[in-house]
Amino acid sequence: MPRRLYVTPKAQKMHQRGQSLVEFALSSVVLLLLVGGLVDIGRAISVSETLANAAREGARHGAWFDAPNQRTPYLSDAAIQAAVDDELVAGSLPASTLKPGCPSVSDGNGYHNPPYPNATYPVAANQPWLYICYNNASGPPVQGGGQDLNVIVLYTFAPMTPLITGQFGVFHLAANEHILVQGP
Repeated sequence: MPRRLYVTPKAQKMHQRGQSLVEFALSSVVLLLLVGGLVDIGRAISVSETLANAAREGARHGAWFDAPNQRTPYLSDAAIQAAVDDELVAGSLPASTLKPGCPSVSDGNGYHNPPYPNATYPVAANQPWLYICYNNASGPPVQGGGQDLNVIVLYTFAPMTPLITGQFGVFHLAANEHILVQGP
């Protein structure tokens, strides 16, 4: 007659407790990756919105026309950069670095719209670069209405989750706002 092994209830609970610990350890890795990925996606959306708001505010600020005095008082690189930086800092991002000229484009469009080659984005992660173009060219603005003002903010986003950074590296985010300067 075969012998039956008797396991006490206390020993059975200890065995199940160990099994639960192993299952939790294995499943927590997947859970942590999902949570980390969701946090990085949320951060990327927030940064993208902040960049779009900064570009929009810089363009709006530069294109404003002072009708009583018949001039555009904020149509300068310094005034536009100050407006952009105010929005960036309000969104918990560092102030921008003003880059000379207009960025080159990947598809040859003459309006300096995305896509941009990798060389036009900041080399260091989490640092915004600002490009300001007037009438689709670089150079000092001409006072008067009707010209195109293009404010471009480029950003290299680095995820916080090491696995995502290891698999995908950094992401390039761009915000581009064209606006027509008001005035006579």
